[in-house]
Amino acid sequence: MNFIALFSAFGIGSVVTALVQALVASKSKHSDRKFAEKKEAFVGILEAYHRAAVEGTDAAAKDFAYWQMRCELVASRVVRDAIEDIVRTNEDPVRRQLAHEELKDALRRDLGVRGRSDRRTRGGS
Repeated sequence: MNFIALFSAFGIGSVVTALVQALVASKSKHSDRKFAEKKEAFVGILEAYHRAAVEGTDAAAKDFAYWQMRCELVASRVVRDAIEDIVRTNEDPVRRQLAHEELKDALRRDLGVRGRSDRRTRGGS
């Protein structure tokens, strides 16, 4: 009987609106958290990639491997494959440059952001 009283006191529309708002807020929070986790992992892998390229030390390589594992947890298959291409092309500068560009594009797509070259080629400013 209390359930019926609740509907009559607040109206079914208000109850439905409150439920929909709660669902949308929850989905938005999940999406924001997912973006933040990816962003953290992607910034980490890029910093480790830079450090490994500049220093070339065992510690830098281990740091890159750590961030690669973090990306394995949150990144799309395209990003994970692009990271693998970076590893595979270590001794081939020409293929490395292609892998580097593929990684940037994959990171942008996975985060849902567009870069300057994307806007220029699609008629943007």
